[in-house]
Amino acid sequence: PFPKKNGRIPLCNVKMTILTPAFFETELARLTAVVLSDEFIHACAAASNTPVERARLRLVDCHNEVSTGLRVLKTIPPGSRVLEVGAVIGLLSLILRSAGFDVLPLEPGSGGFGFNATAGRLLRERVGMTELKVLDIGVQDLDPEQHGQFDLIFSVNVLEHIPDLAGAFAGMRRVLARGGMMRHTCPNYLLPYEPHYGILLVPFLPRATAWFKPSLRNDEVWESLNFVTLGQVKRLCRQHGLTYAFESGALYQAFERLGTDKAFRARQ
Repeated sequence: PFPKKNGRIPLCNVKMTILTPAFFETELARLTAVVLSDEFIHACAAASNTPVERARLRLVDCHNEVSTGLRVLKTIPPGSRVLEVGAVIGLLSLILRSAGFDVLPLEPGSGGFGFNATAGRLLRERVGMTELKVLDIGVQDLDPEQHGQFDLIFSVNVLEHIPDLAGAFAGMRRVLARGGMMRHTCPNYLLPYEPHYGILLVPFLPRATAWFKPSLRNDEVWESLNFVTLGQVKRLCRQHGLTYAFESGALYQAFERLGTDKAFRARQ
């Protein structure tokens, strides 16, 4: 979404910094050597009281989602202050920090994602970036007096896990700088499919799916889902004076990914 100025979308008059694939590839390879190492996986498992194989799968998933995040971060104006909402273990924030951006990751580690906060802390220690502080609050609690304002706010498959989505949009809008931009990617639950579990949903009553799948009951990730829809995002943008646009082909890219990403295909 773009904040409106006199009814128009403001155009940025600075040269855009293109974060090249080569740069991301180099930085991601450096982080991958740590994140997917047996030593790091066992350390995360022990620190979070998580079974080793479950910790391994969580870290592989975090690593694989970076490619989605890179599509969100196509271009960033130089000198931008960036907020990553739901930073997970912070891979994207670390890459942006290496590129010289002033970035603040937000990761409350709630709703079944406490492992993320623990693994993120260990990762920052391993790569020597302990100075990159993480904001441990809910997105609805963002305050420009305490946290400042941001030229870019982004998230990758996070909005669907925020219980108070209206409060989240209000919080992000408060800290969005004039002329700034938000970029988010998340499922659109108008399509009755749940990608975290690879299951079909009861149309128009997605929460009722748990009636037919008892294993979902009391599952922390399942309970965190708000089943956000495209129409809901439009309404929230209008309520907060934001102009919105949607990227066509996102669903096609997800299907295309089934043929190229083995871990993603296994989850589905």
